[in-house]
Amino acid sequence: MKHFNVHFLPDDLTAVIHEGASLLEAAAQAGIILNTPCGAAGRCGKCKVILMPAKKEVQACEYLVHHDLEVVVPQTSRFFRQRILEHGIHHKAALDPSVKKLHLEGPIADPDAFCSRLSSILGEGIHLENSANGLLERQEVLKSQSVTAVLTHRNTDAAPPEQTRWCLSGVEPGDTRGKLYGLAVDVGTTTVVARLLDLNTGREAATVSCGNPQARYGADVISRITHSEKDNGLTELHHSIIACLNELIEQACAQAAIQKEDIYELAAVGNTTMNHLLLNYPVAQLGQAPYRPHSLLAANRSPQDFELAMNTAGNLYTPANIAGFIGSDTLAAALACQMDAAEEGTLLVDIGTNGELVLSANKRMLAASCAAGPALEGAGIACGSRAQAGAIERVLVQDNRIDVDVIGGTEPVSICGSGLIDATAVMLTLGIIDFSGRFTEPQELDALSGKLKNRLIEINGMPAFVLAGEFDGKNWNNPVYLTQKDIRQVQLAKAAIHAGIQLLLKDNGLQTTAIKKLLLAGAFGNYIQKESAVRIGLLPNIQIDRIHFVGNAAGTGAEMILLSRPARNKAAELSRQIQYLEIAHQSEFQTVFSDSLLFPEK
Repeated sequence: MKHFNVHFLPDDLTAVIHEGASLLEAAAQAGIILNTPCGAAGRCGKCKVILMPAKKEVQACEYLVHHDLEVVVPQTSRFFRQRILEHGIHHKAALDPSVKKLHLEGPIADPDAFCSRLSSILGEGIHLENSANGLLERQEVLKSQSVTAVLTHRNTDAAPPEQTRWCLSGVEPGDTRGKLYGLAVDVGTTTVVARLLDLNTGREAATVSCGNPQARYGADVISRITHSEKDNGLTELHHSIIACLNELIEQACAQAAIQKEDIYELAAVGNTTMNHLLLNYPVAQLGQAPYRPHSLLAANRSPQDFELAMNTAGNLYTPANIAGFIGSDTLAAALACQMDAAEEGTLLVDIGTNGELVLSANKRMLAASCAAGPALEGAGIACGSRAQAGAIERVLVQDNRIDVDVIGGTEPVSICGSGLIDATAVMLTLGIIDFSGRFTEPQELDALSGKLKNRLIEINGMPAFVLAGEFDGKNWNNPVYLTQKDIRQVQLAKAAIHAGIQLLLKDNGLQTTAIKKLLLAGAFGNYIQKESAVRIGLLPNIQIDRIHFVGNAAGTGAEMILLSRPARNKAAELSRQIQYLEIAHQSEFQTVFSDSLLFPEK
């Protein structure tokens, strides 16, 4: 099967995708989420893109790729760009960050007079922080003919918005209002993503990411909790994520050509364990029933407390957690997806090492966590890897041939999560594995063509299926394959998500048919083929057009919290409204989980 390059502008991103795929699929593969309220049925016209150089407008869900393309994606067709804009219009303040700069002419007479001038400008009282009091006495400030005041709005869950106030956290000589940036960070168990935003304009200046370096201490949160109980374990985990953030800050500043001192706020979201390790809270109690967090509250911290490489007058802000295994990342995703205003029967699913669910039904929001494990992110899989160059991200079968899409368009050397889900679905469809996940004996596969049968091999005495490689007529060279053990890992991961969804529905007295809209979130979820996810039972068997990709909703929520005080206050409200269901404590958990291990029979 032929593959073509689809270059997206102005993102300057390229997807290498098989012939006949839609532009919507290509955009998703490039990490671009388009607006598809009709579920990509071609009815709404919201996913329009422009083909260059002809400047022809087409619907991405309907236009199929048959040659190399250059495509412009308008801002109006992007899911979350539109969502943030709508939020701003709704609150009549698209940009209202919790850090401000005010420029004042004339020398400083004394701290009290200075604060009075600031209060008269803001129309609110000003709290003078001790550190700022010292800054006011610095010679370069006293001698300057004008100064810029740095103000931070320190709201927490402990105080309602009307009781919070502006704090004078810094004073800078001259006019520095043009240098005001913030960093929105999604601290995932596996991956950390940071977006640098201009707080004066809301413009994204840079996006950087890396693997979470805490992975050296364990791939999942339980492993890291265990490590925290060792001598200096908690300190190692804390320093590891701080070093990671400082490295991302350095990369983002280099991209945007700014200085780290130009960053005045860092808003970080993550699951409760990641949140605690960032704030240097104890986490041992999260690994033991009843899994109580050290704190659920939002927090403000000085960057100096953690040696963060940003302006010392700035602020580290972490939104509230919901429960021991439902953190501020789920809260941020719920904020971005407006779950409080969602239609009845809306289910938010964030698939990752730790799967999180939020169901809006019966006039309440109910959340749950699922320990999916790292298999769907490539860990623990024989040829598995993260989504990186050379990783198979899509598997198809056509005319008795297996074809794959590979990240970067290079030779395949591994398989990532989206490819793993596709491959499992293909193997089910071909009968290579049965509904129990067991490899079918070769002699039972009479209907399978010779070319496909050649892909059945043994690895260390274990059956395996080759997805890609060079076949010399007898042996496979450099094969990428799935083993029986790999399939079992997929079953464990998908069963955790599926069981969580079923128990959430049951707690609300609902059946699967009650799901009117399923929002698939997470950096990983963006790349999943809906049909494959439903085929293996990872997602419930609902109409495909009810499933919508929403991308890294947690990261988008973090951006909203960074850019908008009303959004920050809304997040605080949501943290009090969302109820938590402990899945593992449900009496039917073991039965539902065991049933969920099986693949759906067609």
